[in-house]
Amino acid sequence: MRSLITLMMQLILCSNLPVSLIPSSLGIETLLSEDFSEGLELNWRLFGDPTPMLCDTMGLPPPSFDNNGDELYNNGAVSRKKWDCSEGLTLECDMFVTSNERGAWISGMLGFDYSSDDQGIEGANPADIYLAYSYCGEADWATPHMQGRLNAVFTNPDGSKDNEYYIHLNDFLDSWHRFRIVIESDMTVSFYVDSILFHSTELSLPPEACSLNVVLGLRSNEWGRVFHDNLILLKP
Repeated sequence: MRSLITLMMQLILCSNLPVSLIPSSLGIETLLSEDFSEGLELNWRLFGDPTPMLCDTMGLPPPSFDNNGDELYNNGAVSRKKWDCSEGLTLECDMFVTSNERGAWISGMLGFDYSSDDQGIEGANPADIYLAYSYCGEADWATPHMQGRLNAVFTNPDGSKDNEYYIHLNDFLDSWHRFRIVIESDMTVSFYVDSILFHSTELSLPPEACSLNVVLGLRSNEWGRVFHDNLILLKP
């Protein structure tokens, strides 16, 4: 695991760049480009109660995707379409997470899911492959010490898992950051924040799990909100 100090120094070097100017992964073909200006119904199936909504006051530029969740269950959206990742894929979007100091159960997530067309519709599980930023303040009686948490998770169909996380990472609050997941040509997965590599997996995705939905969401409530914008899916 790289040191938290090293990660923070790298992030500070990029923190003065507008998100739109931070270099992005190059891809030959754009499979999906979503700024949420056309609403949510065309590309997404929504889950949770209440369901996600558009926010007309937040975004780069507005509107943005507000997962509009509650503290008990996941809320979000699953893409209506699946994409083949056998030659690699890059998924990225801007994310904004805000919370007051005591807040809890606030999480923004970008991910892929291979399990089934209905995965996540009941709000029970996050995606199989995801990059998430969460905040757990003192209102979270179980893990109040975590505060800001950056988490990268890759779960294989056989149940094996590769994950990495940092806690006490509060500098991501109240500002936009670019989250990126890259499925490499060898089917390993790399996770980036603001173009800085956060984690690369040793596990690889098997051929039978190469048809993927995109998933957005997780948690938000009266303690804080989570917004997504400018999502893009690229095929190299």
